[in-house]
Amino acid sequence: MALSDDLSGSQLSRLVLRVGLGINMLMHGLVRIPKLPAFVAKSSAGFADTLLPEFLTIGFLYALPFAELICGLLILLGGQFSKWGYTLGGLIITALLFGTTLKEDWSTAGTQMVYVIAFAYALRTLDSSRRR
Repeated sequence: MALSDDLSGSQLSRLVLRVGLGINMLMHGLVRIPKLPAFVAKSSAGFADTLLPEFLTIGFLYALPFAELICGLLILLGGQFSKWGYTLGGLIITALLFGTTLKEDWSTAGTQMVYVIAFAYALRTLDSSRRR
């Protein structure tokens, strides 16, 4: 009997969303941590012409990969951990969206809105999965 025989379409869609968002966030963190100073230097340069103070930008960028890694792990662990992972992911992407719009990088902001919708939807589906 296949996994899909035991789960409804709704359950499978939540599983795909959880695994997809979890891997995405986990890997964002994992690939950045080994090259953290280079990531921070490259990313912070893009904020030089915004009103964000450099110390705030650099501090955020040093913390970001660790927050992404933790977010991904929480989502992948499932259960009640997913709720906190999705919430953390929503907060991360909201902070990123703020910075992106300060830079007036509307193309990236549009992509980030897809993440906002995905995290909001993931949180919303948690409610429906617990009512069954």
